[in-house]
Amino acid sequence: MSNVRRAAVLAALPVLLVAAGCGGSSSGGSGSTTPTTVSSTPAAEATAPADPAAARAEITANWEKFFSSATDAAAAKALLENGDQLGPALKKAQQEDKSSGGTRSAKVTKITFTSATNARVDYKLHVGQTNLNSAGMAVLQDGIWKVSKVKFCTLVELGNGQRPVASC
Repeated sequence: MSNVRRAAVLAALPVLLVAAGCGGSSSGGSGSTTPTTVSSTPAAEATAPADPAAARAEITANWEKFFSSATDAAAAKALLENGDQLGPALKKAQQEDKSSGGTRSAKVTKITFTSATNARVDYKLHVGQTNLNSAGMAVLQDGIWKVSKVKFCTLVELGNGQRPVASC
């Protein structure tokens, strides 16, 4: 990974860590956003869920809520694949996040279904005045489209000097 990209990912790490329920605002705000319409390539539609428009709307809403600094810990944990099993990683993320501040948000820009239960999500991550284009996977788990454990763990491990973190 180039030094510039690594620095950008590390600069954005506190967003994920706070959004994953590891600190941040507990203002009681709902963190809800109005889902936006996001396009997918025609070839990807063959592997899309039965209702691609509804899946896109849910992925967009859940992804943006997960990365919002206004989202409380319990809600963020519920939007993370296997969130209830990631206690040690969430705790590590909380430790890494203590020094971060400001507002955090994400804006989904594109969703491409790779199967009926997986989708690539391209998004812009906003941390204060910093913007980062990024991508990750959404997974359908227990009937809910969630941020993938892989995306979360990758960012947590990057923040841990590229060393493994328990539960990831």
